[in-house]
Amino acid sequence: MNYIRHLNRFFQKLEQDQRMKAYHISLYLSCFQIWNMNRFKNPFSVNRFEMMKLSRIGSVNTYARCIKELNQWGYIEYFPSANLHSGSHISCIRFDIATDTGSDTASDTLLINITNKNKEGYPDNLKKERGKNGNGKNRLNASLDKDYSEPL
Repeated sequence: MNYIRHLNRFFQKLEQDQRMKAYHISLYLSCFQIWNMNRFKNPFSVNRFEMMKLSRIGSVNTYARCIKELNQWGYIEYFPSANLHSGSHISCIRFDIATDTGSDTASDTLLINITNKNKEGYPDNLKKERGKNGNGKNRLNASLDKDYSEPL
């Protein structure tokens, strides 16, 4: 399970899915957190009260609607339980695995916007910061000349 790739693909999918509202996103991320705590083992047991608390959903009706919609829309598989003491089960759908063979890895890399640079090669907002202090450092006393291609 690739944690970062999964979340990146979830957010890519989220950009295209206009049905997803704040409650859905919060509930999905709560499911993802519980799934992570269970070492990405599917299915995992959930407690409605804990899920509502973690996702900041105050209404049982909103929780039930959102969990069912996440299931219908293919973000999770939801297995409700009739027994209040045993809890329901959820399986999260893996987004870290490429589903199409034509995808490239360029979408998984970080792209830095270099279009708004001034003559010295710095973004305009960094030039303003440099001009304020005069010592090549920003307001947090951090160097502006850091080469981000170097390892940490």
